[in-house]
Order: sequence, then structure tokens, then C-alpha cells
Amino acid sequence: MLSFVSYASAQDTSSYKATLNYKAYWAGFTVANITSETTINHDEYKITANYEVGGIARMFSKSANNTLSRGIKNDSGEYRPTYYESIGNFGKLTYLNQVKFDPKSLKVIEHTQELNLRDDLEYIPIAEEEKYGADPLSIFLNMTMNKNFNQVYKTLDTQRQFGGIFVSEQTFICEEQVIMEHESRSVFEGEATVCAIDGKLLAGSIKRTNPKKKRRKSRVDDDQKTRLWFGKLDGFEAMAPVYTEFPIGWGKVRIYLSDYKIEPIESNMAKAENLN
Repeated sequence: MLSFVSYASAQDTSSYKATLNYKAYWAGFTVANITSETTINHDEYKITANYEVGGIARMFSKSANNTLSRGIKNDSGEYRPTYYESIGNFGKLTYLNQVKFDPKSLKVIEHTQELNLRDDLEYIPIAEEEKYGADPLSIFLNMTMNKNFNQVYKTLDTQRQFGGIFVSEQTFICEEQVIMEHESRSVFEGEATVCAIDGKLLAGSIKRTNPKKKRRKSRVDDDQKTRLWFGKLDGFEAMAPVYTEFPIGWGKVRIYLSDYKIEPIESNMAKAENLN
């Protein structure tokens, strides 16, 4: 599942907390609420991203997810995770993943997992040697904080992503500039960069125990091809996701930035490696 994260100012000397709220629509109905919060304080960061299916969509699926990532900014300026947590459900599938990383190598040094499937499904776990790569929120943070975003991502970028249940190869490319007009569902208008995100499963999978019954592909496997619009909010250098759309079996889901708040913070965060 694509994860939506907030951003903070790209200035090196200041600390910020950014809260972004999104609403997802399908066929004119609100189907999900998404909230993200990113805190960047000098050489440390913390991101939370939460979503819950709501409205008419609850007739078809009761899905929710709460995700957390913490880490450090290394000497090269890259954000590297030390801890990642994802808790939630896709319908009857429930999961909990808690991951500790070595921020230098991005190898998983500790992984706690609880996964409950329907009786007709079986999980093929990730082999130990395949447990490496940045978590989804940290990858997205590095992208949005890149000061040369529009230039760097004109060409295809590929990242290895460790999400706890699956390992995937994520591709990211931005080839179009547009002007977003006023939209009542969104607080953003102006110049935006349109990007495409896609995913390829590398390790970890779910299969049916009955080989005669083929399992439908699910968004929990990897990202379907998704298009995101990124724009700049006044006074900040980083790029923020302001609109997203992706296809489902009955049309498109459209996600709008519905509200946001950027605020400076004065006190230092606790050391990321010491947080629970």
C-alpha cells in the first residue's frame, strides 16, 4: 500500500513539524481519511502516517493502517531509518511488524511479526538474507526533501523497500509539469510535478492453499501504478504530495490534500535509537 507522508522544510538549521491531512474519494464519496506527521529536528526524524477506510467504502472493506518510522540524517544528508512499525488490517488480514535497522547498511537487525490470514491463505516469509532496504516512509522522505527534485526524478529512480511483510523494488519517475486549478476538495493550487510510482515484489508473498482457486492480486503485494502530484507550499523548499490517483476495479480513487499545518519546534527530540 502506498504510504503518504508529510514533509518538512529543507533548511538545515531549523526544526519543523508538518501535519498533512488528506481525503480520498471514489465515485464522489469520501472513502478514506489519511493523516501524516513528520518531525525533523537537526539530524533526527520521526514520521507517522495513518489511514482508515470510511464512508461507503466500509461496506466493502474495513481497512486501517498506522505506520511509524524513526531515524537519523547521515553525513551525506540522507535520511536512514533505525526503527519502523506498521500495524493494521486489510479486511480479514491483520498484521503487526516492528523492525530495527542498522542505519549504515540498512540491514534488518531485529524483526518482530504477527500475521493472521484467512484459512485458505499461506504466507511465504522473507528469507533472512533478503531483509534489507529502507522502509517506505524513509524512502518517500528522501525523495520529497531532495532540493533538486524536479531534475533528479526526470529519470527513473529505483529503490529497494523493506515493508515488513514484503520486500519490493519501487520505481519513481516525474515527467510532467502541470498547473492545478482551484478544486473545492483541495487546499492546493498552482504548479505541480506529476510522478508515477510502481512496485515489483522481490520477497515475501501470500498464496492460496487451494491451488485450484487463484488468488486475486491485492494492493498489499506491491503498489499498482500510481500517479502523484507534488507541489511546494509557501515558504518551504521541500515538495509535498498534493494530489494522488490510482485505479481500482471500478474506476479511480482520488486523494486530495485537504488541510495542513507547518510549525517550528524549539526543543530537541529524544534520540531516535532510544525511543520505544
